[in-house]
Amino acid sequence: MANTMTRDRTTTQPQEPDDRQTIGEQLRLAVGILAVGALALFILQNLQEVEIHFLWFDWSTRMLWALLASTAVGALAAWLFSALRRRARPRTDRDD
Repeated sequence: MANTMTRDRTTTQPQEPDDRQTIGEQLRLAVGILAVGALALFILQNLQEVEIHFLWFDWSTRMLWALLASTAVGALAAWLFSALRRRARPRTDRDD
């Protein structure tokens, strides 16, 4: 009887979390860093003044702000699209 209690204690000890990143996560991080770096370089090379015409709006600004605004709108749209896809995906029960 004592042997079963000892065995139960050893099997119920929590396992230490694995801190290593998978290759996919490392690749995703590297691609993200490269993309941000390329965007920063592109923005810094395009600091001239431009005329913006959008719908009934006309204004003059530095291209820096137009690029940053379009990047922010694009990132927000991508995040919303992925959130809607996750929500629409059928859920599976994991009570196995």
